[in-house]
Amino acid sequence: MIVILEGKDEFRLSERVSEFRLTVTPPEMSDINTTMLDGNVVTVEELLTSLSTVPFMADRRLVIVEGLLNRLSGVDKRSAGLKKDLAEWLNFPDLLTNLPPTANLLLIERESLPSNKFVSTISKLGQVEKFSPLRHRELLGWINTRCSKLGLNIERSAVTLIADSVGSELRLIDSELNKIKTYSRGRLITKEDITLMVPYVRQQNVFRVVDSVLEGRTRDALNASLMLIGLGESPSGIVRMIERQLRFLILAKNLLSRKIPPGDIGKHINLFGYPLQKTLEMEKKISQARIISMHDKLLKSNTRVREGKLTEQESFHLLISELR
Repeated sequence: MIVILEGKDEFRLSERVSEFRLTVTPPEMSDINTTMLDGNVVTVEELLTSLSTVPFMADRRLVIVEGLLNRLSGVDKRSAGLKKDLAEWLNFPDLLTNLPPTANLLLIERESLPSNKFVSTISKLGQVEKFSPLRHRELLGWINTRCSKLGLNIERSAVTLIADSVGSELRLIDSELNKIKTYSRGRLITKEDITLMVPYVRQQNVFRVVDSVLEGRTRDALNASLMLIGLGESPSGIVRMIERQLRFLILAKNLLSRKIPPGDIGKHINLFGYPLQKTLEMEKKISQARIISMHDKLLKSNTRVREGKLTEQESFHLLISELR
């Protein structure tokens, strides 16, 4: 059996890999009969040897290879002068037709499959499953299905709040739903519960405010701000969170200018996971001068309120328009 998993939805794809691991029985023999290979360096001989090895006290072997098909995107039987590491794969499609019945080959491609004849021939020998990021409606369905699987009784508005605030970070959503299960004890989960128990909801809306400001989408920035206010946050609280995010951006930009590897940035600014990822994405969109200008406008907004020139709400709305 040959199966190709294609797509950037890491969480759903990894769950599918786990399901394939369960096909190797008995379960206690699964690890010893599962081989992981790096598609960027594996040779034809290494791969075929793994596929041809007789299962040890099990019904089959599972061989998982990641990135091989994209590596083979330059292979064409009509091409001359192929590098040795690619030329050895020319007969690979033919070799795959003679796999032993005990061999299961799982090919994982995080990027889109190359659109050339050679890779297309390999794809037709098995089944292709796609794992593209979920659209909003699909995400709502996924959350509902996940809640049912966990035995959670949840309001529709609560599901929508999770989808709108967290987006398609499925691993994070799954983690939060498991936490909610621990504390819900079978009762109905409401929108208010999500607001209280998922701190990420507020944080994500801060990212939306900052993203919208950076991209000049004043209306979107105001809408995201109003959602935060609706969750109980004050305008001054939102300003403080924006200031905090700007400080992270200044620190990240400074560290990157000093050639600190992106993977080490989190340890220096005490930021990890999705917030760090989002900060590094924002850093690419904005100049140091723009960050400082935005920070100055935040300080002026605070001064207006302290001096009584404008109310907190008035100054906040003015600030959002000034940050364009």
